[in-house]
Amino acid sequence: LKMIKFSTIGQIEHGNYPFEDAVASADTFNGAYGDTASGKFTVTAKKYKAIMQIERGDDEYMPTYKIAKGEHVRVIDLAKVTGNFEIYGDELPADVAKGDKLESNAEGKLVKNNSSATAPYIEVTAIIGNKLGVEAKLVTA
Repeated sequence: LKMIKFSTIGQIEHGNYPFEDAVASADTFNGAYGDTASGKFTVTAKKYKAIMQIERGDDEYMPTYKIAKGEHVRVIDLAKVTGNFEIYGDELPADVAKGDKLESNAEGKLVKNNSSATAPYIEVTAIIGNKLGVEAKLVTA
């Protein structure tokens, strides 16, 4: 199960959530990190917009929820999220720990860079469950 969640629950239609509509510029996956330009989402290193699709169909709850090139995607701008958010799935490093500094790589996954991370980066503030996911925040300065 790959996903990004808000740490607080509210009805999306009543909230002010920083979503962008886009289409995938290449085959990718739910939870991939990158950037948007001209209505297209592209997986890119050191960028903190991410695909936040509602999973449906045969691939729902699979370790990787694939998204085809040209498919409409809902993109969240983590720089505009107030407070913490949660990240689950195999885009997290296997040995993730509280306090880790994570950066997105060219494949759209998160990698640890505790020694030389410069803002922006994602800081792990808590481990959820038995390392099923993490609570995190985007550090911008």
